[in-house]
Amino acid sequence: MNTRVFFAFKRVPRFLLAATLVVSGSAVYSTQVLADSNNLLEEIIVTAQKREQNIQEAPVSVTAFSGDALRQLNLTDSVDVATQTPNFSIGTPVGAGNNPSIVLRGVGLNDFSDNNESNIAVYVDEIYQSAMAGLTFQLFDVERVEVLRGPQGTLYGRNATGGLVHYVTKKPTADFDAYGDLTFGSYSQIKFEGAVGGGTERVSARLSVASNQADGYVTNRVGKNPNDADNIAIRGQVLFQLADQWSLLLNGHYADSDALAAAYQHEGTAGDGFDFFGYRDTDGDPWAGDYDRVGPLKIRSKGGFFDLTYQGENFGMKWITGVENVKKFHQEDTDAGNVDFGAGSLVRPDFAAKTDQVTSELRFFGDTGQLNWVAGVYYFDNEVDGTGTRLDLGGLYDINFDVTYLQNTTSYAAFGQVEFALNDQWSLIGGIRYTNEDKDYTYINRETNFGAFVYEFSPRTAGDLTNQSEDVVTGKVGLNFNINDDVLLFGSISSSFKSGGFNAGFLDPSLALENLPYGKEELISYEVGMKSTFAGGRARFNATAFYYDYTDLQALTFEGVSAFISNASDASIKGAEFEFFANPTDALELGIGLGLLDAKADGIGLPDGSVLKNRNLVLAPDVQLNGIGRYTIPIGNGALTFQLDTNYSSKTYFDIVNQEIASQKAYWVWNGAITYRFNDNFQVSAWGKNLFEKEYKVYTFDFSDFFGLNQQMYGPPRWWGITFRYQY
Repeated sequence: MNTRVFFAFKRVPRFLLAATLVVSGSAVYSTQVLADSNNLLEEIIVTAQKREQNIQEAPVSVTAFSGDALRQLNLTDSVDVATQTPNFSIGTPVGAGNNPSIVLRGVGLNDFSDNNESNIAVYVDEIYQSAMAGLTFQLFDVERVEVLRGPQGTLYGRNATGGLVHYVTKKPTADFDAYGDLTFGSYSQIKFEGAVGGGTERVSARLSVASNQADGYVTNRVGKNPNDADNIAIRGQVLFQLADQWSLLLNGHYADSDALAAAYQHEGTAGDGFDFFGYRDTDGDPWAGDYDRVGPLKIRSKGGFFDLTYQGENFGMKWITGVENVKKFHQEDTDAGNVDFGAGSLVRPDFAAKTDQVTSELRFFGDTGQLNWVAGVYYFDNEVDGTGTRLDLGGLYDINFDVTYLQNTTSYAAFGQVEFALNDQWSLIGGIRYTNEDKDYTYINRETNFGAFVYEFSPRTAGDLTNQSEDVVTGKVGLNFNINDDVLLFGSISSSFKSGGFNAGFLDPSLALENLPYGKEELISYEVGMKSTFAGGRARFNATAFYYDYTDLQALTFEGVSAFISNASDASIKGAEFEFFANPTDALELGIGLGLLDAKADGIGLPDGSVLKNRNLVLAPDVQLNGIGRYTIPIGNGALTFQLDTNYSSKTYFDIVNQEIASQKAYWVWNGAITYRFNDNFQVSAWGKNLFEKEYKVYTFDFSDFFGLNQQMYGPPRWWGITFRYQY
């Protein structure tokens, strides 16, 4: 074990670690999901290799949650799953509900620009989600969530350098069913989700809805409280069984968030808690401040797809095509204070973007017993329009930047993977993918108050620099050994890439060269793992170890009011995940998930020309621990269940420079629930999140040189609630 990682693990408080090992377990339902009505290990089927497999038989590192597990853990948003997944972190650079920074095994991107795409690909029902603003959404009527670690350069080629997260919703069936969940919580929260579905053997449908309203949990001493919630989502699906072997699924969905944007906590760094403008916030409350600009965060998404499937005895075909549209408008109080020079907030940015995409995949697959194969082609077309992005510095210099950018991306790919059984125990996997991608970019920055300059980055002014074209081949080779029906050993070498791109911040002319395109990043992974079931099926233990060779890492740094991405020369990542689950008795369920990581980068170029060496990657703590413990007491026709879950993170950096001011020391968060199930139809649950009201940062931005302040974004405070559920 890496020495630094070992000592980081030793720094975990021993009494808490012991308590977690004894009392808690991982929802780490990577290897299992608990059923509502009993304490047996429930089989979970995943499609990590684009075919249905028992998760214990899939030779990949994947953590999966069933819909029941998500509800039991009170994981209600897309970003929540990171709290119960080893080596998985999600930061919120610009606040909850906005563009998330998703990091798996140290691979991710902390850029909040809307023209960028995550290194961790996000899929919903096999449709890739490119818009960063659309990656935070409500989880409702979900069948399962799969978190697939490691580069996915064969079957999933779109920007999956570090892995992917796949959200799979419940599909229509002929059997009628319905349910409704109603929650009342802290800060006047009222949350509802429900679904109804049914039909005939030939035609069935399902309608699912969700809403969440809550007051802002950050107190504003001079105005409206930010960090509230006002979300609604709806999904409709119709499934046609065209023939015995043919089916057609139609899906349409819509979601709207109209909230008051999250607010930063102000930390003055100019001396004695002040910033350069003479403001300071010294009350010590991370959930309170003086905000003279509480603007909206409006995100609206809509889309749909069709899925035409043929399933024969040994051969199948699937054609899935979808469209997505995401619109965002966000007004931020950058200076996080109450400083009025006659124009309100000193630094007033508006972030606006509209993203339109079309994806289509046609794949064929077959299984002869000895040979399992899949092959297909993939198309992706994406347009991001940043019209309406502005930065008003009227309170400082009476300067207003008005940014317009347009980015078009078109990508084609062909892929194939085979798994060949050498005998009853040994099998080989081989896969390859060819990707062609073309990206065009135009950027115009105008100063509208004085007309002092117009900076234009377009084919007219920069020629071929506004276009990027990539032709990349990636792939995978693997070897699997089934010792017996209960133990699988696997090893693989795989590669993936993320295409290059363009910076889209509020650029200063002196930094114009930074708008030149940055190049693609590439990653080669070496991985070995084990999956095992023992104690008569009452316990499971999975482990994976890996080493990443990272080339031309895309690293983000900050200069003034703009973020800049450049290619680091090199990076190496090594680590491991361990996941354990057990049912010692019918009443008791225990487990734990542990992630160990050593993620370093070299050759990180800064806008001033300097180069950083040997830096920890962003949102890549050395140690992560998560767990859950549950005890159930039968009472009549129902049961009373007590649950405690937790997650731990060692020290985390929020910028690649590794400044202490941009970090969060080690912390624990504990959650709990008590649920009484009256019968198979009705239950009530009282729950609490962040029970000990731990104050922990989920992101920071250091503006010490420019504004004399450090922006801090904290996780939510203690939150209580009660949920009523009826299922027919």
